[in-house]
Amino acid sequence: MNDDFIVMAKRGRMVMFAIFSLVFVAAGILILLTPFKETMWPAVVGILAIIVFGFCFLYYVIVLIKSEPAVIVTKEGIVDQSSYIKAGLVCWEEIEAIEFLNFSGQTYLGIFTFDRELIINRSNGMKKLFNILNKGLLPSQVNIPVNNLACSAEDLVYAIGQRWEAAMKKES
Repeated sequence: MNDDFIVMAKRGRMVMFAIFSLVFVAAGILILLTPFKETMWPAVVGILAIIVFGFCFLYYVIVLIKSEPAVIVTKEGIVDQSSYIKAGLVCWEEIEAIEFLNFSGQTYLGIFTFDRELIINRSNGMKKLFNILNKGLLPSQVNIPVNNLACSAEDLVYAIGQRWEAAMKKES
């Protein structure tokens, strides 16, 4: 019997993010098509908007097509697949604390690990860079946006508490 607590991403929210990303790509194209003679900054902004939000659009479309869980709470730990810089499996014995954090009007489930570099050391390339930048924004090593999850914060905390407690009892 599988005792995993599986949480999907809110599909409506992912669709909304994809649409917003597409709107910003269109805005970048419009900026590029507008003639600016004195400076090249608008062209740079337009190109950056197309590249950054183009990748965001592709990411959200892929997430919608794959339809994989955003978070899985297992007897081994928490599997974070909630964003591009997903942490993957964070084992219970690696977790020091879990708490809710607020940043820019958004609530995150913050997972603090004993090793402050754990997630950065597990990632590479662009994800490593984003994890380093993320470390400067929030004190926790894993940050799961609660508003994007198709479950209540209470249900998530209860599932985590149950499995974490069971894992700690096994270790004793």
